[in-house]
This record gives sequence, structure tokens and C-alpha cells, in this order.
Amino acid sequence: MKKNLLDTKTASWGELIKNGRTFMVPRFQRDYSWEEEQWDDLWYDLVNLEEEDFHYMGYLVLQNSPTNEYLVIDGQQRLTTLSIIALAVIQHIAELIEKGKDHKNNEERKKLLMDSFLGYKDPASLVAKSKLTLNRNNNDFYQSYLLRFRKPTSKSKLKPSEKLLINAVEYFYEKIKFKFGQDISGEKLADFLDKKTADKFIFTFITVDNDLNAYKVFETLNSRGVRLSPTDLLKNYLFMVAAQKGETDIDQAERQWQSINNILGGIELTTYLRHFWNSRNMIARKQNLFKVVKNSITDADQAFALLDELENNAQLYAAFSQPEDELWKQAEQSEYIRQLKLFGVTQCYPLLLAAYKKFDPNEYARLLRCCCVIAFRYNVIGGLNPNKLEDEYSKTAQDVYAGTLKNAREIFHNLKSVYVIDEEFESSFAAKSITTKGKGAKLVRYILFSLENQISNKKYDFSDSSVTIEHILPENPSQSWESNFTIEEQIQFVFRLGNYALLEESKNKMCQNDFYPTKKEIYKTSSYKITAQDSVCDEWNPERISERQKKLAKYAKTVWKFE
Repeated sequence: MKKNLLDTKTASWGELIKNGRTFMVPRFQRDYSWEEEQWDDLWYDLVNLEEEDFHYMGYLVLQNSPTNEYLVIDGQQRLTTLSIIALAVIQHIAELIEKGKDHKNNEERKKLLMDSFLGYKDPASLVAKSKLTLNRNNNDFYQSYLLRFRKPTSKSKLKPSEKLLINAVEYFYEKIKFKFGQDISGEKLADFLDKKTADKFIFTFITVDNDLNAYKVFETLNSRGVRLSPTDLLKNYLFMVAAQKGETDIDQAERQWQSINNILGGIELTTYLRHFWNSRNMIARKQNLFKVVKNSITDADQAFALLDELENNAQLYAAFSQPEDELWKQAEQSEYIRQLKLFGVTQCYPLLLAAYKKFDPNEYARLLRCCCVIAFRYNVIGGLNPNKLEDEYSKTAQDVYAGTLKNAREIFHNLKSVYVIDEEFESSFAAKSITTKGKGAKLVRYILFSLENQISNKKYDFSDSSVTIEHILPENPSQSWESNFTIEEQIQFVFRLGNYALLEESKNKMCQNDFYPTKKEIYKTSSYKITAQDSVCDEWNPERISERQKKLAKYAKTVWKFE
């Protein structure tokens, strides 16, 4: 007879939490993370239950055990928050008892609600047992403070997730207090929790047997559009594999995972894992990363080998977004990292990971320049398909890792298919518009300074704040400009690269929105050749902007070129 390994049912929260069931959050799952935005949403759903027959709470993924204890694979945030609502209700009943209000009945209500929603004494062992056990970072606080209605002496010393837990209790306590006001009573509170809340919050819960890998359910849910964190999914799978060795090894895996997160700071760990994976393996896309890793990492030794490599390379990966990091031993390296960050280009990261320990500093700087030139031509000016770029970089990274490609020149030849040729680059540059609103302003500064350095043989820094971007045709032109530009042409040409110039801040203030004949006299006094020479003519109109931009495009193909 075929064993039923997967069971899907619909039940209310009350049906789930009662009847002797207990729920345990695996010790390696993430900490409690819900904040006021999520509490608000849940409370809104709760208070509107009076007008609805039920409210659907989504999926719970649970794993069976012989002792009627369920591992919470997905759904811990919702279950924890519902238990906190129960705590807040019971806290109000406890205060009514202290005030002597309906003392006997409220004592009985408190005990019944505690037994139903929070914990009970096992009839055989007479040992108190909690309905919900949280992960290793949160459970001590949950059991010792929340379930005992104790307040910590100082919130400032709590972990972030512990602060969220205690703040959640206080949030729902105040909401309940406001809802009932002067009419608060033990009977109404008990009805609110046991009937309205417990009976009307409905879940679809998926229960898997130990013989079935629970994490396959994640893949099914993901394919059906249920929002699950890929970071949690990967973490849970790796820890599950690591657990094959025993409890001590789970502790080690958790320490390494936390260390990697600490090094990366705000960088998404799954993005790092994907770039690292692609630096030495067949390319994995974001949508199939979990499947690829799961098929490759099948035992504890492989899981720990991957964690070791991720931890060892995390500092380098974090440095890709930090031009001043101490890993950049040369000013050139730091400058190219700054440019890649400005471009917002990350497709080359697998290649940079693969080459760092294999190339000396000079060769690595040449590689960084190669990546900057390709990125500027392909991404910034060309706006071409980033997926193709990712494919080429990843395949090249694998060759570097394998030792097939040994220097920047060989790598450049390998990447020729994504190096936009001069004719195409010049044509794209000659037609390019980049807004100076928001992040675009810094990019325009970089382009203008790079061109100026080429024209005047200088080494100006584009971060120099004493120099401004001058819109020759102003962003807000006066009516006098309409003799040279129609309204449509003003919109079309104001952000063209040919309409920009570098200008000293004091001179820019003198220009304001004046008409061109006045402005060009100021341009003549500028110390920047791109302004004093290339921005001065008899009149300024669409034809002149196009001509100037074509001229700048010819300079550009000599600036962004890898020999």
C-alpha cells in the first residue's frame, strides 16, 4: 500500500493550536522579524472579522513527528504573532483579576485560555509544555519573559528580535485596551480570542511526513506564486544537510552563516551566493539557484565546504561596493571599483571573484579596467541585454578558475562578443541622453570629466564639488529660447550629452537661465576645454547639440577603450 507522504488541509487557528498539538520552529530558522506594518495589517484583519465569516491567513508548511509535535517549516512569523495576541488578551484578564473584578470566573478563563493557546501541563509527566517553541535565539526570551508576563529591566540590552517580540506584545495590548475601553471584561476578552480570533483565522496547512523532504514543498509553493524568501530557503536546506553530522555541526553552520551575513552587511546573501556559484560552476539564474545548489550539495561535507568558501570570499565580495576598502592595494583598483559602483553593474562580479587570488595587483587592475570599459560601452551607453553579459562573464570566470585564462588580455579576447565595437559605440554615444536628476547627475559628471581629462591631458576628479554641470539649453528655459528650440525640442535635447558642459560654480551662478549669447561669453573664461572650446559658437540649437555630441563621441571611443 502506498504511503501518503503529503497531507493538505484547511483549518482555523483554534483547530491547529488546540487538541494537544505543539509547534516547534527549527533552531536554524530566522529570528522573529515582523514590525508595526505587519502588526497593523493583522490587527486590521482581526477587527474586521466581525463583518466577515473568516479571514484567510495563507499556507503553513509543517513537518510531522511521532509525538504530535510539528516542525514549522514556513509560517513561524504568523504563528508567533497570533500567540502574542493571545498573550495580550490574557494579560488584560490577569489585570482584571488583580483588580478583583469577577475574580473566580476570570481565574478560570485565564487558565483555560493559557491551556488552549500558550501551554499546558502534560497529564502523564505533569511538566509544563509550551504550545510554541521558537528558534534558539528567541525561545529563551519567549519562555522566560513573554509566557511569564515579565518585562525586561532594560530594552536597550535586548537583541533586535527580542525588542520586536516585546514591542509586539505592547502593541496588541494597547490595541485591545483601546478596542474595549471602559467596557472591558473577562467574558468579552475570552470571546474575542476564543471565538472571533481562533475560529475565524483560517490556514491551509501542508503536513509532510519525515520520509518526504519538506523543502520540496518550498519549490512547489514558489512555482505557485507564494512569497518565500530564497535566502531562508537556501539557509534551511544547507542547515538540514549539515545536520546529518549532528547538533554540534548545526551550531558551526549557524556561526558561519551569521559571520557571512555580518561581513556582507546589507548585501543580499543569495545574490552573493549566485555570483560565487557562477564563478566556478555552470551558470545558475536567480529563479533556479535553489534547485541547482540542492542538486549539487547533497551531504554535510559538501555543505560545509560551500559555507567555508562563502565565508572566505565574503570580504572580497563586500569590497566590490566599497572603493575605499583596504583590499584595494592600488589607487587604480579603487578607482575602477568606484566606476563599477557608479555604473550599477554587477554582472562581472563572478569574474572578479575568480581572478582575485590568481592575478597579481597590476594584472587585477588591468582586469578591472577591462570590466569598466565593457560596462560603459555595453550597459551605460548601449543599454544592451544584461543576461547575455552575465552569461559571458560567468563562462569566462569558470575558465579563469580552471586556469585556462591567465591574464587580462586573454580575458578581453574571450569577452569580445560583449565589447561594443567603435562604430556602434560612437553611434550610440552620439544619440545618448542621460538625465541629471537623481543618480544620473553623478554619471554625467563622470562622463564629462573623463572627456575633459582626455582633451586637456589632465587628471581631474569627477567628485570635485566646486565644479558643476552646466545645461547650455537650461532645464527651465526662458521664453527667449523658443526662437531656437520648439517646446518639443527643448524636452528632447535638454538632457542630451551634447548639451552639457563643465563650469566653475561661481560662473554657473552667473549664467542662470540666460540666453545663449550671454552665456557663451562666460563659457570662454572657463578653465575647462570641453566648455571653453567645444561650447562656444554663433548660436545654440538642436543641430549644434547634435554636432557637438558627435564630436564628443569620437573622443569617447578613445577614452573607453581597452587596448
